[in-house]
Amino acid sequence: MKSPQHPAALHDDSNGRRFAPESLASHPDIAMKLFLLRALLVVDSAVLFLVGGLLIFAPAQVEQAFYFQDLPPAVAYLIGMWGCLMATMGFGYLVAATHPLRYRVWINIGIIRGALECALGIFYLARGIITFQQAGLGTAVAGLLAVAYVVLYPRPPRPLVPSQTSAPTP
Repeated sequence: MKSPQHPAALHDDSNGRRFAPESLASHPDIAMKLFLLRALLVVDSAVLFLVGGLLIFAPAQVEQAFYFQDLPPAVAYLIGMWGCLMATMGFGYLVAATHPLRYRVWINIGIIRGALECALGIFYLARGIITFQQAGLGTAVAGLLAVAYVVLYPRPPRPLVPSQTSAPTP
């Protein structure tokens, strides 16, 4: 006989039902989605760490790589602060990769971040403030990340509900 789960080990799904995360392993499609989600979180984390480090330690080279010229020196401070944000977000995504069901809020942040970055990139591209060479790839990748996080969003399995057939009344 299996011992009952401790309530703290159970998680709520979107409908308030409790489930054990280990029960997801018996669903191959869900297990594959969780594997892909973990991989996406780790890759996103690595990219955020890398870009964050570049923004912190090499802001002038980042300005040149994106074809920004003659910026005031104080902009390097803002770029470095942006790098701090990206590096710490990378840490959050790495933690989320350890247990995506427990840290779903980070997946929500990934969806919102990707959507906002994509929308902002499109807005600035459409107004001609930046060029496609400066922001095209980043805008496209941000949109793809948002879509990938939506597709891989962890949803616990729905329990099968027996069909409600009308039984003859006595």
